[in-house]
Amino acid sequence: MRRTDLHIAGAGMYLPPTRTIEEAIAAGDCDESAHAETGVSGVRVAGSTSAPEMAALAGAEALRRSGRAPDEIDALFYANTWHQGPDGWSPQYYVLREAVARDVPAFEVRQGCNGVFAAMDLADCYLKASPERDAALVAAADNFGTPLVDRWRSAPGSALGDGATALVLSRQGGFAEVLSITLGSVTDLEEVDRFGEPLFPPACTVGTTMDHRTRSRRYLESFETRMPPIVTLTPAATIKAVEQTLAEAGVTAADVARVCHVNVSEAYLRRFVFAPLGLAPEIGTFAFGRGNGHMAANDVFSSFVHLVETGQVRAGDNVLLFGTAPGQSIAAALVRITAEPGWDVPAAGR
Repeated sequence: MRRTDLHIAGAGMYLPPTRTIEEAIAAGDCDESAHAETGVSGVRVAGSTSAPEMAALAGAEALRRSGRAPDEIDALFYANTWHQGPDGWSPQYYVLREAVARDVPAFEVRQGCNGVFAAMDLADCYLKASPERDAALVAAADNFGTPLVDRWRSAPGSALGDGATALVLSRQGGFAEVLSITLGSVTDLEEVDRFGEPLFPPACTVGTTMDHRTRSRRYLESFETRMPPIVTLTPAATIKAVEQTLAEAGVTAADVARVCHVNVSEAYLRRFVFAPLGLAPEIGTFAFGRGNGHMAANDVFSSFVHLVETGQVRAGDNVLLFGTAPGQSIAAALVRITAEPGWDVPAAGR
Protein backbone atom coordinates (compact mmCIF):
# COMPACT_ATOMS: atom_id res chain seq x y z
CA MET A 1 0.00 0.00 0.00
CA ARG A 2 1.21 3.50 -0.84
CA ARG A 3 2.03 5.44 2.32
CA THR A 4 1.71 9.13 3.05
CA ASP A 5 3.22 11.05 5.93
CA LEU A 6 5.13 8.07 7.33
CA HIS A 7 8.74 8.86 8.15
CA ILE A 8 11.63 7.23 9.96
CA ALA A 9 12.84 9.80 12.46
CA GLY A 10 15.41 7.63 14.23
CA ALA A 11 16.92 4.16 14.04
CA GLY A 12 19.11 2.08 16.30
CA MET A 13 20.39 -1.42 16.85
CA TYR A 14 22.24 -3.56 19.33
CA LEU A 15 24.47 -6.28 17.91
CA PRO A 16 26.36 -8.44 20.43
CA PRO A 17 29.88 -9.76 19.75
CA THR A 18 30.49 -12.06 16.80
CA ARG A 19 31.42 -15.71 17.27
CA THR A 20 33.38 -16.59 14.17
CA ILE A 21 32.90 -19.81 12.25
CA GLU A 22 36.49 -20.74 13.11
CA GLU A 23 35.79 -20.33 16.83
CA ALA A 24 32.61 -22.40 16.54
CA ILE A 25 34.41 -25.20 14.68
CA ALA A 26 37.26 -25.23 17.21
CA ALA A 27 34.74 -25.48 20.06
CA GLY A 28 32.88 -28.33 18.37
CA ASP A 29 29.69 -26.31 17.91
CA CYS A 30 29.64 -27.00 14.17
CA ASP A 31 31.82 -28.38 11.40
CA GLU A 32 33.09 -27.20 8.02
CA SER A 33 29.81 -28.17 6.37
CA ALA A 34 28.04 -25.39 8.29
CA HIS A 35 30.22 -22.80 6.58
CA ALA A 36 29.72 -24.41 3.18
CA GLU A 37 25.94 -24.47 3.60
CA THR A 38 25.34 -21.07 5.18
CA GLY A 39 28.19 -18.97 3.84
CA VAL A 40 28.41 -17.05 7.13
CA SER A 41 31.71 -15.95 8.59
CA GLY A 42 30.19 -15.81 12.07
CA VAL A 43 27.05 -15.18 14.10
CA ARG A 44 26.15 -12.65 16.77
CA VAL A 45 25.96 -14.22 20.23
CA ALA A 46 24.36 -12.29 23.10
CA GLY A 47 25.22 -14.67 25.92
CA SER A 48 23.02 -13.95 28.93
CA THR A 49 21.77 -10.58 27.64
CA SER A 50 18.06 -11.13 27.05
CA ALA A 51 16.17 -10.12 23.94
CA PRO A 52 14.07 -7.47 25.74
CA GLU A 53 17.23 -5.92 27.19
CA MET A 54 18.76 -5.67 23.72
CA ALA A 55 15.51 -4.24 22.34
CA ALA A 56 15.49 -1.57 25.05
CA LEU A 57 19.06 -0.57 24.17
CA ALA A 58 18.23 -0.35 20.47
CA GLY A 59 15.01 1.52 21.24
CA ALA A 60 16.73 4.07 23.44
CA GLU A 61 19.29 4.68 20.70
CA ALA A 62 16.59 5.14 18.07
CA LEU A 63 14.69 7.54 20.31
CA ARG A 64 17.82 9.57 21.06
CA ARG A 65 18.72 9.79 17.38
CA SER A 66 15.18 10.84 16.47
CA GLY A 67 15.35 13.98 18.57
CA ARG A 68 11.93 13.12 19.96
CA ALA A 69 11.19 13.25 23.68
CA PRO A 70 9.72 10.17 25.37
CA ASP A 71 6.42 11.99 25.89
CA GLU A 72 6.08 12.28 22.10
CA ILE A 73 5.91 8.50 21.66
CA ASP A 74 2.30 7.34 21.37
CA ALA A 75 2.77 3.56 21.16
CA LEU A 76 5.32 0.77 21.03
CA PHE A 77 5.28 -2.27 18.74
CA TYR A 78 7.67 -5.10 19.65
CA ALA A 79 8.41 -7.96 17.24
CA ASN A 80 10.09 -11.21 18.25
CA THR A 81 10.19 -14.88 17.28
CA TRP A 82 11.74 -16.85 20.17
CA HIS A 83 11.04 -17.08 23.90
CA GLN A 84 11.60 -13.75 25.62
CA GLY A 85 11.57 -14.47 29.35
CA PRO A 86 9.25 -15.86 32.03
CA ASP A 87 6.18 -17.69 30.69
CA GLY A 88 3.02 -15.60 30.87
CA TRP A 89 4.99 -12.34 30.85
CA SER A 90 4.58 -9.57 28.26
CA PRO A 91 8.05 -8.45 27.12
CA GLN A 92 6.85 -5.39 25.22
CA TYR A 93 6.17 -3.60 28.48
CA TYR A 94 9.74 -4.13 29.64
CA VAL A 95 10.97 -2.53 26.41
CA LEU A 96 8.47 0.31 26.88
CA ARG A 97 9.55 0.96 30.47
CA GLU A 98 13.28 0.86 29.77
CA ALA A 99 13.36 2.69 26.43
CA VAL A 100 10.45 5.14 26.69
CA ALA A 101 9.14 5.21 30.27
CA ARG A 102 5.73 6.48 29.21
CA ASP A 103 2.33 4.92 29.91
CA VAL A 104 1.18 4.31 26.34
CA PRO A 105 -0.09 1.13 24.65
CA ALA A 106 2.52 -1.52 23.85
CA PHE A 107 1.88 -4.37 21.44
CA GLU A 108 3.72 -7.62 20.78
CA VAL A 109 3.93 -8.54 17.08
CA ARG A 110 4.39 -12.18 16.06
CA GLN A 111 5.07 -12.29 12.34
CA GLY A 112 8.30 -14.26 12.37
CA CYS A 113 11.16 -12.79 10.39
CA ASN A 114 8.80 -10.19 8.89
CA GLY A 115 7.85 -8.82 12.29
CA VAL A 116 9.23 -5.32 11.74
CA PHE A 117 7.41 -4.92 8.42
CA ALA A 118 4.15 -5.88 10.15
CA ALA A 119 4.89 -3.60 13.10
CA MET A 120 5.50 -0.68 10.74
CA ASP A 121 2.19 -1.32 8.99
CA LEU A 122 0.32 -1.52 12.29
CA ALA A 123 2.07 1.57 13.64
CA ASP A 124 1.14 3.52 10.52
CA CYS A 125 -2.53 2.59 10.94
CA TYR A 126 -2.44 3.36 14.67
CA LEU A 127 -0.90 6.80 14.19
CA LYS A 128 -3.32 7.77 11.45
CA ALA A 129 -6.35 6.67 13.49
CA SER A 130 -6.15 9.85 15.60
CA PRO A 131 -4.85 13.31 14.67
CA GLU A 132 -3.34 13.61 18.15
CA ARG A 133 -0.89 10.76 17.52
CA ASP A 134 2.48 11.47 15.95
CA ALA A 135 5.19 8.91 16.72
CA ALA A 136 5.65 5.24 17.54
CA LEU A 137 8.62 3.12 18.51
CA VAL A 138 9.04 -0.15 16.62
CA ALA A 139 11.54 -2.66 18.00
CA ALA A 140 12.57 -6.27 17.48
CA ALA A 141 14.94 -8.64 19.28
CA ASP A 142 15.81 -12.30 19.78
CA ASN A 143 18.38 -14.33 21.70
CA PHE A 144 18.65 -17.90 20.41
CA GLY A 145 21.23 -19.01 22.98
CA THR A 146 18.89 -21.39 24.81
CA PRO A 147 19.06 -25.17 25.33
CA LEU A 148 16.30 -25.88 22.80
CA VAL A 149 18.14 -24.22 19.89
CA ASP A 150 21.25 -25.33 18.03
CA ARG A 151 21.99 -22.06 16.28
CA TRP A 152 24.23 -23.81 13.73
CA ARG A 153 21.88 -26.66 12.79
CA SER A 154 18.29 -25.66 13.59
CA ALA A 155 17.48 -24.02 10.26
CA PRO A 156 18.43 -25.10 6.73
CA GLY A 157 20.69 -22.71 4.86
CA SER A 158 21.27 -20.39 7.80
CA ALA A 159 22.91 -20.04 11.20
CA LEU A 160 21.01 -18.12 13.87
CA GLY A 161 22.33 -14.88 15.33
CA ASP A 162 21.15 -12.65 18.19
CA GLY A 163 20.44 -8.94 18.09
CA ALA A 164 17.96 -6.07 18.20
CA THR A 165 16.81 -3.20 16.00
CA ALA A 166 14.49 -0.24 16.49
CA LEU A 167 12.85 2.55 14.50
CA VAL A 168 11.03 5.70 15.53
CA LEU A 169 8.22 6.28 13.05
CA SER A 170 6.68 9.73 12.79
CA ARG A 171 4.02 11.56 10.81
CA GLN A 172 5.97 14.82 11.13
CA GLY A 173 9.22 14.02 9.34
CA GLY A 174 12.59 12.35 9.71
CA PHE A 175 15.65 11.30 7.73
CA ALA A 176 13.73 8.85 5.52
CA GLU A 177 10.23 8.51 4.10
CA VAL A 178 8.39 5.19 3.88
CA LEU A 179 6.78 5.27 0.44
CA SER A 180 5.19 1.82 0.37
CA ILE A 181 4.75 -1.34 2.44
CA THR A 182 3.36 -4.59 1.07
CA LEU A 183 2.36 -7.53 3.25
CA GLY A 184 1.11 -10.87 1.98
CA SER A 185 1.04 -14.60 2.55
CA VAL A 186 1.19 -17.96 0.77
CA THR A 187 -1.26 -20.13 2.68
CA ASP A 188 -0.46 -23.23 0.62
CA LEU A 189 2.92 -23.26 2.39
CA GLU A 190 1.58 -22.98 5.94
CA GLU A 191 2.61 -26.52 6.90
CA VAL A 192 6.24 -26.28 5.76
CA ASP A 193 7.60 -25.04 9.07
CA ARG A 194 5.63 -27.47 11.24
CA PHE A 195 5.69 -30.55 9.00
CA GLY A 196 5.74 -33.78 11.00
CA GLU A 197 5.30 -32.14 14.41
CA PRO A 198 2.04 -32.14 16.41
CA LEU A 199 0.35 -28.86 17.23
CA PHE A 200 -0.16 -29.98 20.83
CA PRO A 201 1.47 -30.08 23.26
CA PRO A 202 3.74 -27.23 22.15
CA ALA A 203 7.23 -28.58 21.48
CA CYS A 204 9.00 -26.38 24.01
CA THR A 205 6.76 -27.60 26.84
CA VAL A 206 8.02 -31.16 26.39
CA GLY A 207 11.67 -30.28 25.79
CA THR A 208 11.69 -30.72 22.01
CA THR A 209 14.31 -28.67 20.20
CA MET A 210 13.43 -26.23 17.43
CA ASP A 211 14.30 -28.13 14.26
CA HIS A 212 13.30 -26.40 11.03
CA ARG A 213 15.85 -28.50 9.20
CA THR A 214 14.10 -31.82 9.87
CA ARG A 215 10.65 -30.36 9.24
CA SER A 216 11.77 -28.95 5.89
CA ARG A 217 13.42 -32.23 4.89
CA ARG A 218 10.26 -34.20 5.70
CA TYR A 219 8.17 -31.73 3.75
CA LEU A 220 10.37 -31.99 0.66
CA GLU A 221 10.55 -35.80 0.89
CA SER A 222 6.75 -36.03 1.02
CA PHE A 223 6.58 -34.99 -2.63
CA GLU A 224 8.84 -37.86 -3.72
CA THR A 225 9.52 -37.19 -7.43
CA ARG A 226 7.15 -34.20 -7.73
CA MET A 227 8.39 -30.64 -7.45
CA PRO A 228 7.47 -29.16 -4.04
CA PRO A 229 5.36 -26.01 -4.46
CA ILE A 230 7.69 -24.03 -2.19
CA VAL A 231 10.28 -24.07 -4.97
CA THR A 232 8.13 -21.82 -7.15
CA LEU A 233 5.57 -20.22 -4.83
CA THR A 234 7.97 -18.42 -2.47
CA PRO A 235 10.06 -16.69 -5.16
CA ALA A 236 6.94 -15.80 -7.15
CA ALA A 237 5.22 -14.27 -4.12
CA THR A 238 8.36 -12.35 -3.17
CA ILE A 239 8.76 -10.93 -6.66
CA LYS A 240 5.08 -9.98 -6.77
CA ALA A 241 5.35 -8.14 -3.44
CA VAL A 242 8.48 -6.29 -4.53
CA GLU A 243 6.97 -5.30 -7.87
CA GLN A 244 3.82 -4.04 -6.15
CA THR A 245 5.90 -2.06 -3.67
CA LEU A 246 7.99 -0.45 -6.40
CA ALA A 247 4.92 0.41 -8.49
CA GLU A 248 3.10 2.00 -5.55
CA ALA A 249 6.20 4.02 -4.70
CA GLY A 250 6.48 5.19 -8.29
CA VAL A 251 9.96 3.78 -8.90
CA THR A 252 11.51 0.99 -10.94
CA ALA A 253 14.16 -1.57 -10.07
CA ALA A 254 16.67 0.65 -11.87
CA ASP A 255 15.92 3.44 -9.36
CA VAL A 256 16.87 1.29 -6.34
CA ALA A 257 20.21 2.24 -4.78
CA ARG A 258 20.44 -0.50 -2.13
CA VAL A 259 18.56 -3.65 -1.11
CA CYS A 260 18.18 -4.97 2.45
CA HIS A 261 17.19 -8.63 2.77
CA VAL A 262 17.26 -11.64 5.06
CA ASN A 263 20.61 -13.23 5.93
CA VAL A 264 19.99 -16.61 4.35
CA SER A 265 21.40 -18.42 1.32
CA GLU A 266 23.07 -15.86 -0.91
CA ALA A 267 22.87 -18.20 -3.90
CA TYR A 268 19.10 -18.55 -3.46
CA LEU A 269 18.48 -14.80 -3.24
CA ARG A 270 20.72 -14.05 -6.21
CA ARG A 271 19.05 -16.65 -8.43
CA PHE A 272 15.41 -16.44 -7.44
CA VAL A 273 14.93 -12.79 -6.43
CA PHE A 274 17.73 -10.47 -7.53
CA ALA A 275 18.13 -11.85 -11.06
CA PRO A 276 14.42 -11.97 -12.00
CA LEU A 277 13.95 -8.41 -10.75
CA GLY A 278 17.04 -7.13 -12.54
CA LEU A 279 18.74 -6.13 -9.29
CA ALA A 280 22.54 -6.25 -9.15
CA PRO A 281 23.75 -8.43 -6.24
CA GLU A 282 26.31 -5.74 -5.44
CA ILE A 283 23.59 -3.44 -4.09
CA GLY A 284 22.51 -6.09 -1.57
CA THR A 285 23.75 -6.34 2.02
CA PHE A 286 25.32 -9.78 1.74
CA ALA A 287 28.72 -8.67 3.09
CA PHE A 288 27.23 -7.21 6.27
CA GLY A 289 24.90 -10.16 6.82
CA ARG A 290 27.64 -12.79 6.56
CA GLY A 291 29.08 -11.71 9.88
CA ASN A 292 25.75 -11.63 11.71
CA GLY A 293 23.91 -14.85 10.89
CA HIS A 294 20.14 -15.02 10.50
CA MET A 295 18.80 -12.74 13.24
CA ALA A 296 15.11 -13.43 12.55
CA ALA A 297 13.18 -10.13 12.37
CA ASN A 298 16.40 -8.12 12.69
CA ASP A 299 18.18 -9.04 9.45
CA VAL A 300 16.59 -6.56 7.10
CA PHE A 301 16.46 -3.56 9.40
CA SER A 302 19.88 -4.02 10.99
CA SER A 303 21.21 -3.85 7.43
CA PHE A 304 19.20 -0.67 6.90
CA VAL A 305 20.59 0.92 10.07
CA HIS A 306 24.09 -0.14 9.02
CA LEU A 307 23.74 1.51 5.61
CA VAL A 308 22.54 4.77 7.16
CA GLU A 309 25.02 5.07 10.00
CA THR A 310 28.01 4.18 7.80
CA GLY A 311 27.05 6.71 5.12
CA GLN A 312 26.40 4.13 2.40
CA VAL A 313 23.13 5.80 1.42
CA ARG A 314 22.60 9.45 0.59
CA ALA A 315 19.67 11.83 0.36
CA GLY A 316 17.53 10.81 -2.60
CA ASP A 317 18.51 7.14 -2.50
CA ASN A 318 15.75 4.54 -2.71
CA VAL A 319 16.22 1.53 -0.43
CA LEU A 320 14.25 -1.65 -1.12
CA LEU A 321 13.61 -3.99 1.80
CA PHE A 322 12.02 -7.44 1.54
CA GLY A 323 11.67 -10.65 3.51
CA THR A 324 9.91 -13.97 3.97
CA ALA A 325 8.86 -15.79 7.13
CA PRO A 326 7.12 -19.00 8.24
CA GLY A 327 3.43 -18.99 7.51
CA GLN A 328 4.31 -18.26 4.80
CA SER A 329 4.61 -14.50 5.19
CA ILE A 330 5.87 -12.18 2.46
CA ALA A 331 6.80 -8.51 2.95
CA ALA A 332 8.43 -5.63 1.12
CA ALA A 333 8.92 -1.90 1.61
CA LEU A 334 10.44 1.04 -0.24
CA VAL A 335 12.14 3.75 1.82
CA ARG A 336 13.59 6.97 0.40
CA ILE A 337 16.44 8.66 2.23
CA THR A 338 15.62 12.36 2.59
CA ALA A 339 18.51 13.51 4.79
CA GLU A 340 21.87 12.27 6.00
CA PRO A 341 21.72 12.22 9.80
CA GLY A 342 25.45 11.85 10.44
CA TRP A 343 25.07 9.81 13.61
CA ASP A 344 27.98 8.85 15.79
CA VAL A 345 28.45 5.07 15.70
CA PRO A 346 28.96 3.61 19.19
CA ALA A 347 31.89 1.31 19.83
CA ALA A 348 29.70 -1.18 21.70
CA GLY A 349 26.67 -2.92 20.27
CA ARG A 350 28.12 -3.19 16.79
